[in-house]
Amino acid sequence: MSATLFSSLLVILVFLNGAIAAPRPAPLLVPRIDSKDFQLEPEDNKYTLRIYYPDRTTREETVEEIAPRVFQVRGSLSQTFPDQGLGLEVLYEAGPNGYVAKYKYGTTTTPPLGLPPNVLKSTAG
Repeated sequence: MSATLFSSLLVILVFLNGAIAAPRPAPLLVPRIDSKDFQLEPEDNKYTLRIYYPDRTTREETVEEIAPRVFQVRGSLSQTFPDQGLGLEVLYEAGPNGYVAKYKYGTTTTPPLGLPPNVLKSTAG
């Protein structure tokens, strides 16, 4: 084998080895979507989902791949019932160890919208 052919093969092998061993970015779990009422934001090994419903209910959830094909989910759901002055908040987590949800239901601290000017004046002091 000639020295030129040998050096050409050596260069090709080094290039192929570098191309095979070069780190590649991990594929995203989901596509990025950004609309008025729905957002899906991918990151390295996780994504965040946000949904805004017309009745002012919101849902936010983060899903993370903690091991190959093993996922951890953390999220919340908030819903208000303005006619009753009540609100519901659900916090949840799911993963390899099971599912846990906690909730709060009760009076909301959000003031009603559209207060008349005389009420605003009286609260200002």
